[in-house]
Amino acid sequence: MPSAIGVRFYKLIIKERGTNNVIDTNSDALKLGMQEFVKKFIEDHTATIQDESLERSWYFESKESKQKGVFRGYIRYGTYGFESNFVDPKTKNNKYHRQTSDVEVIPLYYEYWIPNGKNLAIVALQSFQGRSCINLMMTQMKKKFDEQNKKYILLFYKILPNDVKGSAYLSSPVKKLRLIRKNTSADIADQYFDNPNPDDIDFEVIMSAKRRKSLGTLGGLLSTVKSNKENAIVHEGLHFAEAVAQIKVGGRTRQVGVLGGNRDAGVIDLTDAIIRGKDGHPTFQSLTKEIGSLMTDFIDTLDGNQS
Repeated sequence: MPSAIGVRFYKLIIKERGTNNVIDTNSDALKLGMQEFVKKFIEDHTATIQDESLERSWYFESKESKQKGVFRGYIRYGTYGFESNFVDPKTKNNKYHRQTSDVEVIPLYYEYWIPNGKNLAIVALQSFQGRSCINLMMTQMKKKFDEQNKKYILLFYKILPNDVKGSAYLSSPVKKLRLIRKNTSADIADQYFDNPNPDDIDFEVIMSAKRRKSLGTLGGLLSTVKSNKENAIVHEGLHFAEAVAQIKVGGRTRQVGVLGGNRDAGVIDLTDAIIRGKDGHPTFQSLTKEIGSLMTDFIDTLDGNQS
């Protein structure tokens, strides 16, 4: 099964510290407008930044963009701190012994959209097999912004489909819904298996629409989830804290996390939409195309909501 490729979108706004006043991202009140700040932030972080406590590293590798206010490229994300063996799967012969100081680096796509005369910006950040360096990069970016702007604060908000009124996502048909309940008592499985000491299980319920039909719209599903104060979907008496919807939007089928902790909610799955290179990673061109189409929808609707 191919490695899962996901993308998260975040809205960036700037507020006056201690108030709810949101200002233009390129305001003259800032030491650097957001466009210049992000450009310099990327340029200043092209050398490896290591976090010894987390045993993680990252740095930017920017790609040329002809669009003003658009910055895209890769964040080279590294993990280290443990040994492992790389072996030939057929012969089982050891090909390389990884040392604790060796860093495994993967490319993760990023794209910033920072318009003129607006009080918001958007950033898209890719994940690979659930791995991302979002928190590392955001923490450093906030720190640098705070150092330059004592009277203002930079905030990141994850964009969820139900946050973007008018988005094509809300009216998109749901083709499949997965309800997920992790670390559940094995009582459910006891009737099928003769196991005197069963471990906890992960339990899923999958609902699929008939061909050319749908279960309903994503907007309807999100409204139902939002109105439930228990922050769960209840099905036949069982509470499911995670849910993933498969929707049809823009002529493509995509998976969207609609419920389930801060980690998975709002993640858009691009696994089946992108083209992979020989290295097993998505090509830059295919990510630019897919994320660009999503970015356009979010930009149009968020910009409309701001006006």
